Amino acid sequence: MDALPAVAGLDAKPRLFTTPWWWRWALGTCFARITEPMATLALISLGTYVSGYAYGAFLVSVYTLTGALTATAAGRVLDRAGNPRRVLAVMAVSSFLLHVALALLGTFRLSSAVVTVTTALCAALPGGLPGLSRSVLVEYADARLRALAFSWDSIMTEVGWILGPVVIAGLSTFHLPWIEVAAMAATFLGVHLFLGPLVGTGPAAPRPGGDGAGGDSAGGDSAGGDGGTSRSLWSHRLAWPSLADSVAVGMAVTGIVSALPVLLARTGASTSWAGILVSVLAATGIAGTLCYGKAAPRITLHITVQSFLTLVAVMASVAALVWSRSMTAVAVWVGVSGFFITPFNTQRSISLEASIPAGLRTQGFSAQFALFGLGSAISAGVLALVGDISSALLLIAAIGLSISAAANAAVRKRIAAGGGR
Repeated sequence: MDALPAVAGLDAKPRLFTTPWWWRWALGTCFARITEPMATLALISLGTYVSGYAYGAFLVSVYTLTGALTATAAGRVLDRAGNPRRVLAVMAVSSFLLHVALALLGTFRLSSAVVTVTTALCAALPGGLPGLSRSVLVEYADARLRALAFSWDSIMTEVGWILGPVVIAGLSTFHLPWIEVAAMAATFLGVHLFLGPLVGTGPAAPRPGGDGAGGDSAGGDSAGGDGGTSRSLWSHRLAWPSLADSVAVGMAVTGIVSALPVLLARTGASTSWAGILVSVLAATGIAGTLCYGKAAPRITLHITVQSFLTLVAVMASVAALVWSRSMTAVAVWVGVSGFFITPFNTQRSISLEASIPAGLRTQGFSAQFALFGLGSAISAGVLALVGDISSALLLIAAIGLSISAAANAAVRKRIAAGGGR
């Protein structure tokens, strides 16, 4: 990918919000991140119209799982493409057409098998686009503003999860499921229109001196002039904590959101408050991220240590929900968890970007999205298999912390040798 001219990094006072590319990136990223939140309601609506609610829920699981399974491979394709802008255009336009086809297939209630396969294709093709938007941000943002830039990247994700369901809820008043899926299709045109011009016409260039590839890799050897693309993502050992953290945060978010109806019922409150508390989770996350963006330059701890400590706070909040016996207590701990979850997302992005070469960025960021989905699946499995909600939440917190601790322990000496951030 081609970034702005190198002199941009030499500005005496680096800028972010006043640069021409920023708002184009922000709009493109919002379109890239809003599709999946829209799918959680739009596909239930379409599936219910085709064959009942259970089939709608099944379509959501197919869409989410397929997207998670293919994200890393799609990111690898974008990283290795000779002309990534053209590949993005093909992905975006083809995804638009596939979603339009899905809307038509569902409207005419064609074979459930055909609708299911089309749903899987709709999720598989654009799997690398969310990771690409984060990779573009790295190329354009001044290194001195990286923490602030990644903070806003995390905020864009939260905005997507706030706006996506709202858009679909508004469209549902027409009682025409195809309109909801068509709205999902339109998001890919937004990605192509706003994010596309920021993507270069050549492959990502290696970093000067090959930093982020040599000393962090498993063998400790230099990655060479290809920016480390000849090595696998997992060969860069300092990337392990940020990848493992993606599993942990997926478990935490799904555990909290899925447990809310049960926790509220246990306090005697209406389960309808669950949706409002999810919004509280996102809102406090945005507040926490803004605070972290301001404080980050003054924090001297290594970024992977920062993220682990933040994860401890997240999982402590998850555990605290177990002992919440009033709606107020549930709301407070949901808010506290959100305050730490979104900055945690920022930290794991910074950590990953610092530990891999430029030629693996889109693949690496896409892997984070995929591993978040894996964590969500693990959390859902724990909730399904463990009958008691309190035990399930404690187990989710323990497993998430253990996964992250193991990854951090595996690279502890390298982190210590790295000193500060």
